[in-house]
Amino acid sequence: MKRFILLFLTLLIVHSFAKAQNANLGINKIVIDPGHGGKDPGNGGTGRYKHTEKDVVLEVSLLLGQYLKEAFPEISIIYTRDTDSFVKLSERTRIANEAQADLFLSIHCDAFHDNRVYGSTTYVMGLHKTESNLNVAIRENSSILMENNYEANYEGFNPSEPESYIALSMYQSNHLSNSLLIASKIQNQFKTRVNRKDRGVKQAGFMVISRATMPSVLIELGFLTNKLEEDFLNSKNGKIYMASAIFRAIKEYKLELEASILENFTSKKEIHELYFSVQFLTSTTPLNLDKLTIQNQDLIYSFYDGNYYKYSYGKVKTLKEVYDLKEKLRSFGYNDFFTIAILNGDKISLADALLILK
Repeated sequence: MKRFILLFLTLLIVHSFAKAQNANLGINKIVIDPGHGGKDPGNGGTGRYKHTEKDVVLEVSLLLGQYLKEAFPEISIIYTRDTDSFVKLSERTRIANEAQADLFLSIHCDAFHDNRVYGSTTYVMGLHKTESNLNVAIRENSSILMENNYEANYEGFNPSEPESYIALSMYQSNHLSNSLLIASKIQNQFKTRVNRKDRGVKQAGFMVISRATMPSVLIELGFLTNKLEEDFLNSKNGKIYMASAIFRAIKEYKLELEASILENFTSKKEIHELYFSVQFLTSTTPLNLDKLTIQNQDLIYSFYDGNYYKYSYGKVKTLKEVYDLKEKLRSFGYNDFFTIAILNGDKISLADALLILK
């Protein structure tokens, strides 16, 4: 147990400096994680349906991804699984972290021994405050027991031991506010637009979102152990309604987050001039521009950035015009170049530039 906590403390420090934590870029990548799969069916509900939790959440996840792609083609949608396959919990988080995603959603269905219990819940990472929250976490985390060599992979974490959850609770603190924001919007959509019982936003120690280096939530669509809710979640309309609710929540979250980013950005800097250029050369020493095989040298701009002299070509207002600049550079014999954005004489990220244009 001590080894497990020490490992998580170490990872927490590294995690604080990870590039994937950069929340200044709005929403560019979303990872959708349909829970369970393959040899792990999840909960089987009342047993009246052939489909189990893994089937319901996969269909809802694919619908959600479809809606997001149609509405926001610029956003990259990544699934941890898009078929009935078994994926380790650690692999699901690795996919999100390596993609440097901006949002991670793990989708599940709930179960309880009392079949009268029903409703939707959205969890964020944290130390469970009630026994029921712990029980949900234990059930969802038990998937690791189906993995080969899970004791080594999770450094002694035991999903049945409450003490194992202490270390998990230290994660996601840097992203808790945004995780709570998207969670509350999801619950509001479930309640107001789909007429589901709102069981609230809760905190618990879920392994699958504990190591994620971005805002993350685990969604329990409803209880398959409740006959009425099981019927709803197994129906075509039920899946469409739940996926649509999550989509609308993400849309609200995206707009609110990007508006906040833009407000903070522009409050610090008055926008005088924003333009795009194409960077094509980098040097440790200043270059003699007369020796470059480029016509219209008045279109070459130089700037000093991080101990390097960098050179870009052209100064245009739209990304469409950037294409013409790149074609000209190719005609001059250059093929290694990329687009940059300049605001008031300073280089900024393309994502921030696009937010300003919006």
